Amino acid sequence: MTDKNKKTEIKGKNTARIFKRYDDLFNCSRCGSCTAYCPVYKNTKDEAVAPRGKLSLIEAISQGKLEFTDKLSEKIYTCTLCNYCDSECPSGVKITELFEEMRQDLIDSEKYPEALDFLKRRLDEAYNVTFDTNEGRTDWTKQMPDSSPEDFIKDTAEVAYFVGCVSSFSPRTFSIPRAAVQIFKSAGVDFTLLGDDEWCCGFPLLSSGMKSEVKKLADHNIEAVNKKGAKILITSCPSCYHTWKHEYSGISGKKADFEVMHLSQYLLKLIEGKNLKLKSLDIRVAYHDPCDLGRNSEVYAEPRKVIESIPGIEFIELEANKNLANCCGGGGNLESLDAGLSGRIAESRAREIIAADVDVLVSGCQQCERTLATALKKLKKEAKRKIKVADIAELILASINAE
Repeated sequence: MTDKNKKTEIKGKNTARIFKRYDDLFNCSRCGSCTAYCPVYKNTKDEAVAPRGKLSLIEAISQGKLEFTDKLSEKIYTCTLCNYCDSECPSGVKITELFEEMRQDLIDSEKYPEALDFLKRRLDEAYNVTFDTNEGRTDWTKQMPDSSPEDFIKDTAEVAYFVGCVSSFSPRTFSIPRAAVQIFKSAGVDFTLLGDDEWCCGFPLLSSGMKSEVKKLADHNIEAVNKKGAKILITSCPSCYHTWKHEYSGISGKKADFEVMHLSQYLLKLIEGKNLKLKSLDIRVAYHDPCDLGRNSEVYAEPRKVIESIPGIEFIELEANKNLANCCGGGGNLESLDAGLSGRIAESRAREIIAADVDVLVSGCQQCERTLATALKKLKKEAKRKIKVADIAELILASINAE
């Protein structure tokens, strides 16, 4: 059968998106280079969930040799979408994009993990990934001295701070937005929160294969920021940053009249503008590159410049860093589908951090901070010293407040 006839044969099946990427799919030589880097494969040794194995399954589906099943769906979704396989593929195959297309086909065919129905319903009804209502997005401000949620919400401002679902609703990460707004105040930044008008960016839906469900969220969020008259939108979540910076323009028809920056980029802007007075911290610090900020958005220099701008700090690069940095295990909705595997991936990264023998591990992601802090606590007997995990905003605030 010729390739042309083969394409005609598969076009009618529930692989509409993969069909459009047919040539990309078969550019993979199945060399297996990706297996040396894939965090899922390294922690399972299961070829079926390695990038090469998944592509073989997708090929079989596209040719009608396999049907969509719950078991096959489980294999496709066993992925952090860290994009490591793409960066190291000698054939230049956009592997992660193929996985995302396959997830959309699985959604269309109603062969996807049931947990995603809960996610979709929550975002459709409450606009966040955690609670049944979107009220209380600024509750994290209530424990801040001499302030109330209303103090942080203005009709207009130069800067809008998009906090994100996790940092808005998870008490464990409240310290991140608290640090951010204290830094903004210290630097005299004219900023505002969106409050209840902040809706989930939609990244959990994008990574699940529900791209069509994101438009409502994107349209609302862009309009909410435009109404504030903001010139800059800041987000401390790399997944929110990636979605705003690289996805919204292809999803929403609304024009964003502002620049999108990750918090680390904005902190560097404040530091270089002499808006912050940083005091010495005598500590050894390593930086973990979040996948959505590093490999997926190519932001590497700014966080490092921010850390190195603090007097007294000894900056240590982890052995696997920048585009070669290993995943924390918290991406791709993997944790909600296989918490055990997600935890093992985090522990693998934690051992690299322990080997660096640092005082503080800094990241620019609330998910990375949470997963790695949990893993380091579990492995504390292996460490030479207690290792604190902090967001980059928390490190800068510590420097500002140092004696």
